[in-house]
Amino acid sequence: MTDDIVILEKDETGQIATLWLNRTEKLNAINYAMFNKLSEHTDTLSQDTEVRVVLLKGKGPHFSSGIDLNTLSGQDPEAPKFKILGTSLRYLITGLMQPIYQKLSLLEIPIIAIIDGYCFGAGFELTLVADFRFSTESAIFQMVESRLGVIPDLGGTTRLCRLTNPSFAKDIVLSGRRVSAEEGYRMGFLNDIASNIMEVEKKVAYLAEELIKSGPLAVGMGKRLVDAVYGVSEADGLIREGLVNSALLTSKDFTRGVSSFFTKKPPKWTGK
Repeated sequence: MTDDIVILEKDETGQIATLWLNRTEKLNAINYAMFNKLSEHTDTLSQDTEVRVVLLKGKGPHFSSGIDLNTLSGQDPEAPKFKILGTSLRYLITGLMQPIYQKLSLLEIPIIAIIDGYCFGAGFELTLVADFRFSTESAIFQMVESRLGVIPDLGGTTRLCRLTNPSFAKDIVLSGRRVSAEEGYRMGFLNDIASNIMEVEKKVAYLAEELIKSGPLAVGMGKRLVDAVYGVSEADGLIREGLVNSALLTSKDFTRGVSSFFTKKPPKWTGK
């Protein structure tokens, strides 16, 4: 069932949502239907004021083996038909697929990717959309595109450069080799690693709990601001900080936060 190809579920508190890649028979290879479901679920999350953290996970032993080559070769029955021409392919990439990942990155909810097993190609690029990445020590990362004669085109170069230095990014992108979780942590695209998935889940649960303690407006706008100021001048960054805080300082949540600080009671955030 394509409806179950990407699952969105919430925990009992309603504050933590999980997006599951669920195509285990294909090692969670991403096809056109999965792109569509990711887009639909992102729209749903954007309207859910209860959710404070989104977890991004893969069902089964592997996060994702990358894009389904049937989708790229025009053999995916659910994908729109396109000609194998530069203009048509550029539209498929920049007009249809890239915007879905970009839409997910624009959510004003922190996203944490939890990675085990294979994390290849478009699956690897999907984790780069997240704000935080945690993996098992046995996870394997690869952008194999250069060995097929192309480059990563769903953020694999652009976003990776923001997380590592250009030399590490070139290593991953140009060689197409497999990278261990330990290397990924050293390179900087992983926040932390652990010996097994249960230990990873514990680390993620702790981070999620800490994020939920903060005001949702501050978290959401702070997330967008950090993404926006990367690479701009210091002066431009400071101006943007001032603009964001001039709005936050007039919010009801700021009043609640200050009151909580003095009364030593947890604030009841409303996102207003």
